[in-house]
Amino acid sequence: MSTHTPPNDTPRLTVSQLTIGYPRRTLVSNISLTVAPGSALAILGPNGSGKTTLFRTLLGLLPPKSGRVKLGDLDTGAWSNRDLARHMGYVPQATNIFNFNVIEIVEMARASRLPWHALPGKRDRDIAMDALQQLNMAAFADREFAELSGGERQLVLVARALASEARILLLDEPTASLDFGNRLMMMNTLSRLKQSGVTIIFSSHDPQHAFQLCSGPDDQTLTINKIGDVAVGTTAALLTPSALAALYQVPEQTLPIFSHSSRQA
Repeated sequence: MSTHTPPNDTPRLTVSQLTIGYPRRTLVSNISLTVAPGSALAILGPNGSGKTTLFRTLLGLLPPKSGRVKLGDLDTGAWSNRDLARHMGYVPQATNIFNFNVIEIVEMARASRLPWHALPGKRDRDIAMDALQQLNMAAFADREFAELSGGERQLVLVARALASEARILLLDEPTASLDFGNRLMMMNTLSRLKQSGVTIIFSSHDPQHAFQLCSGPDDQTLTINKIGDVAVGTTAALLTPSALAALYQVPEQTLPIFSHSSRQA
């Protein structure tokens, strides 16, 4: 359990008539939703449907082709990188960070909380170590990041996001490289963060993760199919067997049975 309480000033994330893509290619159009503070949003869709591009657009790393993404009262593109990082933490699928050890990488997340040119101090080191401890990675603090497995690197990147004390976390397939035990630990960690009031936005190829994390009254699921059609609604309504079969273009009878018993209130 974390010994540090992040600032509780979470703004609302609002997406209006959003079209995402690149100068010569549109991926997805007409995305509209509001992510309430402390809620969870699951994003599902086949490979190449635009999930990562959506994350990058929500973070202001890519400009919308049309429409708006607002954090509070401002478009995300109007926030400074420093101020945006105080509110939104991002865990990508992969990273090219090398030549640093694990604790240094996690401490980098403290930059937005420090005065200009200040170096991390004892409190920042404690917060970074606490984040690693939450993910059972404290023993790796002095290891070189480049020496870690893909799953271990993913856990370090999640720890870095936790150390930022951002109240909105965006995680692009956070369980993709993890073994069974670490997948369970990751989902339990995200559930605990949500219960503490952190907003969780994540993508996954496992519908069970959406049932587990996104079944509260303010939670939502968003699906994007291969041709860019979008649906937003409750997890139970969107992830029916017939809808999943259509989303992933597989026969309905081949789908596993997803349990609703692990849903979080």
